[in-house]
Amino acid sequence: MRALFTLLPARGSLQPLLPVAQAMRARGHEVALCSSPRLRKDVEAHGLAFLPAGLDWHVSDPDCIEVLCQAAGGLAFPPLAGQERFAWVIANLFIGAAARHMLPELTGVARGWSADLIVRESLEFAGCVAAEALGLPHASVAAAADCALDRRRELAGPLTGLRRQAGLPADPDGDMAFRYLHLCFTPPGFDGPGALFPATARFFAHHSTPTPDEDLPPWLDRLAGRPTVLVSMGTVFHRTPGLHETIFAALRDEPVNLLIALGFDQDPARLGPLPPHVRVQPTLPQVALLPRCALLVSHGGFNSVKEALAQGVPLVIVPIAGDQPYCAQRCQALGVGRVIGPAERNAAAIRAAVHTVLDDPSYRDSARRMRDDIRALPPAAAAVTALERVADKHAGHRSCAAGS
Repeated sequence: MRALFTLLPARGSLQPLLPVAQAMRARGHEVALCSSPRLRKDVEAHGLAFLPAGLDWHVSDPDCIEVLCQAAGGLAFPPLAGQERFAWVIANLFIGAAARHMLPELTGVARGWSADLIVRESLEFAGCVAAEALGLPHASVAAAADCALDRRRELAGPLTGLRRQAGLPADPDGDMAFRYLHLCFTPPGFDGPGALFPATARFFAHHSTPTPDEDLPPWLDRLAGRPTVLVSMGTVFHRTPGLHETIFAALRDEPVNLLIALGFDQDPARLGPLPPHVRVQPTLPQVALLPRCALLVSHGGFNSVKEALAQGVPLVIVPIAGDQPYCAQRCQALGVGRVIGPAERNAAAIRAAVHTVLDDPSYRDSARRMRDDIRALPPAAAAVTALERVADKHAGHRSCAAGS
């Protein structure tokens, strides 16, 4: 089988696809990933084939919103917040700009590469439309905190124009988005007892894939015998003005080993002189460090939260935008972390939240229960089996139709 994976050009979009793509390749299938040309280096670093399509952009670019607004016809970014803002971005930028520009090239790539199956990350929408235009089965991988949920009604309208662009009829119920298979890498309980999932949703264990050649820093074993707190705001929201300065002010004098990943394009010198128990670097090997940490202070990025919970590490979350408020809400409801809302984003509140999570064992106990729930789920190899069944079933239907 030849499986073509499609994704937004973001490391956060690549991470949830890697375990499935690598497991498929280990099973003997041919695999390629398709996205903006800017993602080539990230994909090929993991030894996977890359096929470019669509706009030349990257989510970590400081001007990516402006680029997408222009590609969507010169839209003005509205003054929205929370879920309304995220929904607007999905409809107008991820669908109305990125997917619209990617669709023609992706259709040609899938046809020329002779794809048998398209697997998209859940915020990339050209993949399912191209698959339906080509008569191929398709699957999705939940890549944002709320993307395991059944979002068909919300997506139906925004996807109408994309289907029309491909010459497809209307899909008023939005069934296309999850028509064949929806792969989710959190336990169902992550979304709470009242959560509604697509009928095609299947749940598997999260597997953290470290960045190649990321070794533990040599100074790690020299840290004093005190709790280690890792601070990481991802590869996009690390630029939030004043955020790292506030966290540093909150924790610099606390009895912890403080490790701050400032951001791949940031200068650690901007925080000034550091106490001996504080380490600040542009990047840190988060996956490798988490087993040694007592706490992760994060923006609530979905991959970071999954990586922490997979190790039973509790969190303090400072949500900023996108799916982060939902992720923070769920973590607080599950008792695995504390949340610092926008109105209380100050040093005193952050310090108090860190003390609460470190001092109250219920947070670590809850995080470890979530870790155990994650480990109890089937592995990525089982997701490959599910994809094989989808492809085989679709091929059988096509054979029957051709013979009738």
